[in-house]
Amino acid sequence: MPGIKLQKRDKDFFVSYGHPDVAKVADIVALLDDKCGLRLWFDAIEGNAAQRSSELLSGAIRNCRGTLICLSKAWLASTWCKAEYEVSLNEQRANDGFELVCARLDDAEAPPWLQASEIIDLRQLDARGMARLLCSLASDVPHRFDNEHDVYLAVPWSRRSALARESLEVLRNVGWRLIGDAPNLMHLADDRVRAIQRTTRGVVALLPHDPTQPGSATSPYILEEAQFGLQQELPVLLLVEPGVAVPADMVQSSFRGAAFELQPSTEGRRALADHLDIFDEYLKSRPRKRAGSYIFWASSLRNDPDGAGAVSSVIERASNMECVRGVRLAEDNVQKAIIDRIRHAALVVADVSDDHRNTLIEAGIAMGTGTPLRLMCREPPAGTPLKKRFMFEGQEFFWYRNEQERLCLAYYFARQFRRRVYVVR
Repeated sequence: MPGIKLQKRDKDFFVSYGHPDVAKVADIVALLDDKCGLRLWFDAIEGNAAQRSSELLSGAIRNCRGTLICLSKAWLASTWCKAEYEVSLNEQRANDGFELVCARLDDAEAPPWLQASEIIDLRQLDARGMARLLCSLASDVPHRFDNEHDVYLAVPWSRRSALARESLEVLRNVGWRLIGDAPNLMHLADDRVRAIQRTTRGVVALLPHDPTQPGSATSPYILEEAQFGLQQELPVLLLVEPGVAVPADMVQSSFRGAAFELQPSTEGRRALADHLDIFDEYLKSRPRKRAGSYIFWASSLRNDPDGAGAVSSVIERASNMECVRGVRLAEDNVQKAIIDRIRHAALVVADVSDDHRNTLIEAGIAMGTGTPLRLMCREPPAGTPLKKRFMFEGQEFFWYRNEQERLCLAYYFARQFRRRVYVVR
């Protein structure tokens, strides 16, 4: 029986660990939960070993979008952990987008049967390990973070037909970065979809045949996303499975005034490739719009280059957007270039801990231009009152005590602006 669709699952990650490691795992969970804003199934909260059953285990994992494996000698010795891994592996095979993340807690060697693309070293819960973990929480690693070749893909999130999967294979070869709305951020609704589409060169809508849907016999959600693209005067390419009846006005407004019908054959795939090449040539003639396609990171340019670089990497992986800073600018008027970058950013994240002049100016520019702004600041020593700055009255401050917490806050901010990148396998 099919499980809950990924986008409707309640938790982000199931935490699989050996119970002798509970104290160390609890520290990791606290960072991911409290600072990153992730929803975790952690049995120190949800239950305990005495209450475990195969039904509880499978039900918990199947209500999550991924599993975090805390590899250790205790984990290897636990039959429950092995069972958790098996259920998680089956979920990954059945659901495109189910994440399987592995972190090493001690010197335990990974067994041959453990299928993990990377094992993150968390023997010491330091900033380097935390940055690596945060950058590994999603496997859809894009080949680039800028929007130079972005095309919005409206496609079923799950249970795709064989014809849809074949068509996605052809799409992969065009060279676009195919992006879409993130399934776990549905609360941002239509405005988010429109905002993402505005940063792309065009929209490709792959409409599946669904005879249970009245009228068009296809997904109303994908039709709606295609309509959003047309409303924003973006080129929209309609790819339809046989039996789909797209509304005539939508067809007329789409690319070449026609919907391309997919066919399950070698000739059909070749015809699709040719049609995509024609659409690609048309997209190349359209100007690239950078506004809203990146996050601006404001921090000290000199005092902490390594830490700031780690934050940049976390921001890019959490959002799948380019992280821009006020450095290495080619324009003659650097001040104007920085103002333009801040004005057109989707978000500005600023660390105002040490009152660095440039950072304060950049945060002030964000306030003046109306760009969404998130302020983070290091907590002062115990007993010292929190510093208040007149210019930031009314702005919320997010406090951190160490570099690990700063990285987690950056992840939390950036993830709210995440767009999905379709890595077609």
